[in-house]
Amino acid sequence: MRKIDFEPEKPPSTVHRHRTGIEGLDDLLNGGLKPGALGLLIGPSMSGRGTLARQYFYQGLKEDNASIYVTTKNFTEDIVTLMEEKKWTLDAYTEHYVFVDAYSPQSDPSLKDSVDVKYVASVADFARLTNAIVSTMSENLARGVLNQRVVFDSIDTVLMYVSAQGVYRFLSYLRAKIKGFRSSSMFMIEPDLHDERQVKTLFQLADVIIELKPDEGIVQVTQPGLPKRRGAFRVGDTGCIVVPEPLD
Repeated sequence: MRKIDFEPEKPPSTVHRHRTGIEGLDDLLNGGLKPGALGLLIGPSMSGRGTLARQYFYQGLKEDNASIYVTTKNFTEDIVTLMEEKKWTLDAYTEHYVFVDAYSPQSDPSLKDSVDVKYVASVADFARLTNAIVSTMSENLARGVLNQRVVFDSIDTVLMYVSAQGVYRFLSYLRAKIKGFRSSSMFMIEPDLHDERQVKTLFQLADVIIELKPDEGIVQVTQPGLPKRRGAFRVGDTGCIVVPEPLD
């Protein structure tokens, strides 16, 4: 009888998740965001959502990822200052991050792109905004950086200038582009500022919903096919702190 070589099937490799840098939150997310996942970060102003997003951005740099921060409502310099207040300095990570700034040109249209900042004249110029993000991701990939992450701060501003239908089409297209790079992302929104039906429509784009409830001091994570997970949430001197509730 002819001998047949048999090689046992290898178990699937573990998916490298993109950690947020917040240990308790990563536990709620089963290790972090999956590559390609769009996370919707929701909560009111002053809830700590900005700190959480910046911590996720900075954690990517610590892990040799490329991080992109899209700002539609703050100057890039102000975001950098907020990060430095948490000791998240960017000096050591030159060429690993880019800010896409669609806010600063409103006060100074003469601003020119630099190594770490790309300016977009209007948040409503979806073609230029998308190009700034996608071209940056392409440049990172060309340098051999496979793991990338994107922060979008925030959808609220975009909804002030463009109809909900237009925003949905823009985000749907951008989502597909980001997923094509196997990048993770966090898009920020404050639901109470918008029509409930508009928000529910945008929720359809999310792979993960991270909801901050400051009145209760909790964060809640919703993922398709999994039970909701919750944890105590607060912002400390060096970043966000999450203590997960035990599983039933």
